[in-house]
Amino acid sequence: MKSNDYIRQLILSIGTKLAMLALRLLRNVLLARILGPADRGLFALLGALPELIGAITSGGLNTAVGYQAARQHPMGLLLTLMLIYGCLASALATLFGVEMMQLFGQDLAIMHQLGPFAWLLLAVPLFVLKSALLTLHNADGRVGTFNGLRLLESLVPLLLFLALFWIWPHAALSAALISWLGGLALVVAVGLCLLARYHNIRLRWDSGSQGELLRFGSRSHPDVLFQQLLMRADYLLIGLLLDSERLGYYAMATAAAELLSIVPEAVTTPLMKRLLQQGEGIDQLTPLALRLTGTAMLAACLGLALIGEWLIVTLFGSAFQPAYPALLALLPGMFSLCYSSILHLDLLGKERPGTLSVFAGGAAALDLLLAVLLIPRWGIVGAAIASSVAYTALALAMLLLYGRVSGIAIGQTLLILPSDLRLLRAQLRPAT
Repeated sequence: MKSNDYIRQLILSIGTKLAMLALRLLRNVLLARILGPADRGLFALLGALPELIGAITSGGLNTAVGYQAARQHPMGLLLTLMLIYGCLASALATLFGVEMMQLFGQDLAIMHQLGPFAWLLLAVPLFVLKSALLTLHNADGRVGTFNGLRLLESLVPLLLFLALFWIWPHAALSAALISWLGGLALVVAVGLCLLARYHNIRLRWDSGSQGELLRFGSRSHPDVLFQQLLMRADYLLIGLLLDSERLGYYAMATAAAELLSIVPEAVTTPLMKRLLQQGEGIDQLTPLALRLTGTAMLAACLGLALIGEWLIVTLFGSAFQPAYPALLALLPGMFSLCYSSILHLDLLGKERPGTLSVFAGGAAALDLLLAVLLIPRWGIVGAAIASSVAYTALALAMLLLYGRVSGIAIGQTLLILPSDLRLLRAQLRPAT
């Protein structure tokens, strides 16, 4: 991919992510104002559980199918392996987990608040298959299809929630949960149809390819699992150590901070296939992407720090004002995360899944240790500090490894250079 081609795709991707941002923001505003802090915290925890279970059972497999799809392996074979080792395995693991919770978790207050766990038997396989389909489309170079599915994923739950809340105004939490599940199901159905349009997805079996996929997946599985623990373990710890109301404040702080994720997502979406394939020009493209992302993310973080309290009160209501200090503590971690998302793909393409797993494991352990120490003392701000420290440590480790492998100085990867500005001006100048 030439730099000019990448910048054109980047602009289109940014437009898509801005539309997603508007939809997600509107949905978060409605959920915050209708559910209130306590139920909003419970809904955040309910949404985090399928992500964690999916990462535990099949996280590495999702990375492996993306890696193989970027190298033109048959989609029917990859889909077959994902259905068997991903969806089926996650469903069985979820069933076992639900039984264990019914036997040993009844004395925990949070378990009574969450209610029956049977819905997880549907949510976890749907989440796993949805993630796999998005990965397959993006790794296949179908950036437009990938962006369309992500827009659908943002739009459908919003529309379903409005319809269900209108029908059942006294069951807002149930309406939010059902609309989220409905959105997952529709994205899976549309994603399968579009994949069938571009490829033969007839299910097939190949023992040789199965072994290759599972070997790569096993090497990258710890990385995905630890990354997910890094992203969502704080929800579980706050739910166990604090109450659902403070979990609701933290959920809105993370929701506001994660709106900034559109910056690295916009950059990595058109780059995924190129980074996984590596090849000529990658030593110029990856640093360019890192510099553009870092500069844009720094500006976004500073802006959110300045207007964050006003934004939370205006959009979500004064009841969520206690979320602002946690939002401030999360911003350094979000800035660091923008580098990690690009470096992760580049280092996977350089066949370093094992090293990435070690890095992610160290960051997850650091996060859990700091969270256990800081949450009892500083509440949700302590959880945010723990996350930011862990994210920063992970990004620094990846930058050091990338510099050693590529021979590129870290200073060439951080912020935008004058030559980048000239390239952008030339690209955006109208044709004559």
